Amino acid sequence: MSSLLLQHDLFIDGQETPSADGRRFEVRSPHDGAPVASVAAATAADVDRAVAAAQAAFLAWSALTAYERESRIRKATAHARTLAPEIGRLMALEQGKPINQGCSEVLGACDTIDYYAAEAVRIEGTINPTEHRDYRSMVIHQPIGVCAVITPWNYPVSLLSWKLGPALATGCAVIVKPTTVTPLSPAAFCRALVAGGIPGGLLNVLPGSGATLGDALVRHPGVAKIAMTGSSPTGKRILAAAAPTLKKVSLELGGQCPAIVCVDADLGNAAKVAAYKGFRNCGQSCSAVNRIFVHRDVAKSFLEKLRAEAEKLTLGDPLANPAADLGPMATADGVETARAHVADALSKGARLLTGGGAPSVSPGPGGRYFLPTVLADATPDMRVMREETFGPVVGVAIFTDLDEAVRLANDSDYGLVSYLFTRDLATAHRVSERLESGTVCVNHGAVNTNYGPYAGWKDSGYGVELSRRAVFEYLKTKHIKFQL
Repeated sequence: MSSLLLQHDLFIDGQETPSADGRRFEVRSPHDGAPVASVAAATAADVDRAVAAAQAAFLAWSALTAYERESRIRKATAHARTLAPEIGRLMALEQGKPINQGCSEVLGACDTIDYYAAEAVRIEGTINPTEHRDYRSMVIHQPIGVCAVITPWNYPVSLLSWKLGPALATGCAVIVKPTTVTPLSPAAFCRALVAGGIPGGLLNVLPGSGATLGDALVRHPGVAKIAMTGSSPTGKRILAAAAPTLKKVSLELGGQCPAIVCVDADLGNAAKVAAYKGFRNCGQSCSAVNRIFVHRDVAKSFLEKLRAEAEKLTLGDPLANPAADLGPMATADGVETARAHVADALSKGARLLTGGGAPSVSPGPGGRYFLPTVLADATPDMRVMREETFGPVVGVAIFTDLDEAVRLANDSDYGLVSYLFTRDLATAHRVSERLESGTVCVNHGAVNTNYGPYAGWKDSGYGVELSRRAVFEYLKTKHIKFQL
């Protein structure tokens, strides 16, 4: 491709608009490095405009009943579903995942938003007994106001929906700041919702630099709530920046997720789940399996099965080969981290079972294709066992004592998701309760479900996403007490 194909502006109050200073940035394909789009870069002045539009829209939207909001939201998601192929194509262009997976992500995001539309009509207050017969006491919940939503590039529409769903359903207005890596698909998704009936000022999109635009949003006095998915260091900076104005903050942050394969595990299932969670989306997921601890007596068999599962996965052009399992990695930095973790492990005695770098024949010239990689004989001092790789690299260590496996699994600053494979019910209960993470998956990899709370422990999060509990991240509590 020799020229930019797409031109994208800011989306404020339902209108396409250039940035205040006219600046733009370029989005390039991770498949071949070709330019994909020129995108307007928002400024602090644009934040002021978006906040003003959101505040005005919030007054009308929050005055609707939850049933009225549910009806309008469902109409909007119905329209967005019709555009899933188009939005999925944008995701393939900018992020690199195969278009079929991008389309599924859009449809799943619509399901999440619909889930919250239904939950909003179930938000209940309470009537309290009082100390005097003439007193009445009731507790109600009201929308917090304008929310700034800061989203990542690995699941740019799905992780947006985790925040949009409860925000819109409870009556809030939203300003979305997607990353400069993947601004196209989340912006298109938001435009589709507005075209389907969500008021324009209620849902604004400001692409731009996290360092400048993100900071302006976090510090803006008109923004009442920050919801962000990203790295743990960035989340800590956001929390510190929000402290002076005491904004409500929820953060879904990094992971370095362990899996324990017990001696009695179904090894075929364990290998399939570990490969799926270790390599899907090129390992670019906070809930990806990064390190595996397998019992010595079954280690050889498990490693053979895991290698076979890894080598089954197909790599391909995300547009030309929509059914491929993996596309290119989204960023050059991600490729370098994966290479560095492999090199470090090999230098410290690990065995490379499969993968380890780029395929011999790359599906694209961009240099970001990386084979699913399994490293055996991993030790705690290796970077792959200590740091979040965020790439398709899995380290495997051997244990003999289950208590030691649990200790090693918990020996991390992160606590997002843990995986456990066992056929013994008592082991499943006891180990799950001891693992230091907000989610534990026993014998499966279906981590994120709308009905289940997703809470990071330690450096992995602050607040809750998903489940009906997440609606309270977007609500204020009010006690009303009066005398008759």
